[in-house]
This record gives sequence, structure tokens and C-alpha cells, in this order.
Amino acid sequence: MGRRKVRHQFISDNSTRRVTFKKRKDGLLKKLKELTILCGLPAFAIIYSEYKEGPELWPNRNEVCSLLNRLSELPVEKQTKYKMNQNDIMNRMAQDAEKKMEKVRFHKRSMDLGLMAMFKDLSTDGDYSDELNKAAEVFEKKFKAVRERIKAVKVGTSIIKRD
Repeated sequence: MGRRKVRHQFISDNSTRRVTFKKRKDGLLKKLKELTILCGLPAFAIIYSEYKEGPELWPNRNEVCSLLNRLSELPVEKQTKYKMNQNDIMNRMAQDAEKKMEKVRFHKRSMDLGLMAMFKDLSTDGDYSDELNKAAEVFEKKFKAVRERIKAVKVGTSIIKRD
């Protein structure tokens, strides 16, 4: 039996909100515990809520302090390497979308050039120098990728590059 879809919005009823918070917090801490056991890595959680005075620390205060001290001993560059704010996240998403669009444009251009070459007489129908230059670029990129794969196979390494 499936669960109904949950709308993620503020729960106005205080008792329902408290029960939901407790269940989700317990689920989050369970997942964190599983992650530390299965992957053998240290982790901690600090949870502030309106239901308890002060923060809740998981797994315990000593472990949290130990890991925070370990983090503070790292150079600032390593501490903030993966730190992101909303603006950083949006910029990353925009960059990823732009990369995907570039791939789609490249593929569409390849298809268009293939169709053009198939159905038009490029030597007499007009000036197709731009299209032919683009086709040469497409061909050169694909040819270069094939050469790299052949070289990798000869060396004995596996090369799987997916963009």
C-alpha cells in the first residue's frame, strides 16, 4: 500500500508539527547512524528546535566537539571548499543547464548538417561555408575522441568519459 503524497509546507497545527518533527528527526538520525556504520566515516548532527532548550547533539557532546575541533584545525580553504549558499547553488544549476543546452545544440547541429548533406547539393545550391566549417568542427571533435579511445585501449587503461 502506497503512501499519499506529502505537500511540503508549514504545518500550522502545533501538535501535528511536533509529532512530524519528532518522526522526521528520528528518521534523519537513523539514516545518519547507518551512514556512519556502513561507510565508516565520522558524522554528527546539531539540531535546534522550539521543543527543547538548547541544541540536540548526535551522537554525543564529546564526539561533536571532537569533530568540530578537527574541522577547525583544517586550513580555511579546505573548511569552505564545499560550502555553498543559495546564490552558489543557483549558479551551479545554471552552469549545469548551460552545459546540457550546449550538448543539445551540438547534437542538433550535427543532425541538421547530416540532413543538409543528405538532401541538398552543397556544391551548387548556395554558400554553405559556415555550415561546412561547423561540420568540420563536429567531425574533428568526434575524430579526436575516437583517437583518444584507441590510444587508451592500446595503453590498456579504460577510458569512459561521459559529459
